[in-house]
Amino acid sequence: MRTLLRDWRDRLLATLLAMIGVILTVWVYSKIIGIRAHEHQNHIIYLGAILVFFTGVFSFVIFGWLQYQQNQLEAANVQLERQRDVLQGLWDATGVAATLPDMEGVLQRIVDVARPLFGAQYAALAVLSDEDPTQIREFITSGLAEAERQRIGKLPTGRGLLGEVIRTKTVLRLDNLAEHPASSGFPAHHPAMSSFLGLPLLYQGTVVGHLYLTNKPGGFTDQDETTAHLFARQAAVVISNARLYQDREAWATVQERERIGRELHDGVLQTLYGVTLSLELMLDTDHNLDRALHQELNRITETLSLTMTDIRMYIQSLGTSPVDLLVALRDMLQRSGGITDVNLDFHDTEYLTLDPEIVHDLVMSVQEAVSNARRHGHATQISIGWESTEWEYHLWIEDNGQGFEPKAANAGPHFGLANMTRRIERLEGVMDITSAIGEGTTIQFRWPTSNQNPHP
Repeated sequence: MRTLLRDWRDRLLATLLAMIGVILTVWVYSKIIGIRAHEHQNHIIYLGAILVFFTGVFSFVIFGWLQYQQNQLEAANVQLERQRDVLQGLWDATGVAATLPDMEGVLQRIVDVARPLFGAQYAALAVLSDEDPTQIREFITSGLAEAERQRIGKLPTGRGLLGEVIRTKTVLRLDNLAEHPASSGFPAHHPAMSSFLGLPLLYQGTVVGHLYLTNKPGGFTDQDETTAHLFARQAAVVISNARLYQDREAWATVQERERIGRELHDGVLQTLYGVTLSLELMLDTDHNLDRALHQELNRITETLSLTMTDIRMYIQSLGTSPVDLLVALRDMLQRSGGITDVNLDFHDTEYLTLDPEIVHDLVMSVQEAVSNARRHGHATQISIGWESTEWEYHLWIEDNGQGFEPKAANAGPHFGLANMTRRIERLEGVMDITSAIGEGTTIQFRWPTSNQNPHP
C-alpha cells in the first residue's frame, strides 16, 4: 500500500512539473519573446527556440529528480539487503546455540557471522572473567589462521584499546586505531590493523561479551555502527540463551549422575557387599573346605572387593566435586582389611589436581598391591607414599612381607601385576617393582605431570 501511494505521488509530481513548465513557457513567450517575435515577424523561430530551451530545462530537472528518487530507492534496497543479512546471520547464530556442544562453538559462530557481515578483515569476541570483570577470559577470533594465532602468542587480557571498550561499556569507532590514546601497539607477528569498531554485548543490563571488528576498507560508517548495535543486542540474547541452555543441560546431567550413583550404592553395591560377607564368613567358619576350593573362594572375594572399589570410585566420579586420592585410599583401606597396618606418607597436595579417572586407576592399583602384600606376602607393615615434582608424579607402595622374584612373577599368569602395568601405561608412565625373597616389596608408579587425561 505504501509503495502504491509513493508511485501515485511521483506521477502527480512529474505531471505538475510538466504543466508548470508549459505555463512558464507560454508566459515567457507572451511577455518577453512574443513582443520581439512580432516586431521581427518571425513567430515560429522564436516559439521553437523557447520550447526547445524550456523542454530541455524541465527535462533535465524532471529526469534529475527521477534519478535522485532511483538512487534513494537503490540505497533503501541496499539497506534492506543489509538488514536482511544481519537478521539471517543472527538467525543462523541462534540456530547454532541449540546444536553446538559447547559455548566456544556458539561464540565462534557469532564472530564468524559478524566479520563478513560488516566487511571486516578481522573480528573477535571477548568474554570476561567472572572473578575479574576487567580481564578477558576467552578471546575468539575470525580471519586469523591457526598458525597466525600461534605466532602471535599470548592472547589479550583486557588492556589497551580493547580494555577501553571494556571500561567504558560504549561503542568505539576509529579510522585509525593507532592514533587513539589508549592504543598500546601490537605484539610481534600481529597483523597490521587500522579501522576499528568495538562495542559491548549487553543483555538485560549485563555485559556478556565484547565484539571487535577491524580493517574494513574505507573505514566503518555511521550505518555500520547502527547495524552493529542491532547485531550486538541480538548476539547478547543468543549467548545468554546458550548459557541458559547449557546450564539446564548441566543441571539435568548432575541430577542423572546422582540418580545413577544412588542406584549403584543402594542396589548393586549392597548386593555385592552381602555376597562378600557371606563368602568371608564361610571361609572363616568352615574348616573342612577343600584347599583348592578355599583358594578359589578367596580369589573370588578379592575380585568382589576390587569390583566394589571400582564401583565406589565410579560413584565418586559421578559427583560434582573433585575426587580426593587420599580420602579415596583411606576409604578403600578401611573396607578391605583396615588401616592399622598402613602408613600414608603424602609429601604434598598436588594429588588434589588429579583427574577422577586417574584417581580411580591409582586406587585400584594400590588395592591390588596391598592385597598381594597382605595375603601372599604376609606383610605386617605397609607404607603408601606420594610426592610430586615439576615434571612428574610419584606414588609407591612398600611392605615388609616375604617378597618374591619379579622375573618369576612376570613369567606367570599374575593378572594383578598386568592390570597395574596397563593402568600406569594409560598415563604414559612406568611401574617399577623392587623385591626379593625375605626382603619385602616396593612398587613404584611414575607418570608425567603433563598427562592429566588417561588414554583409552
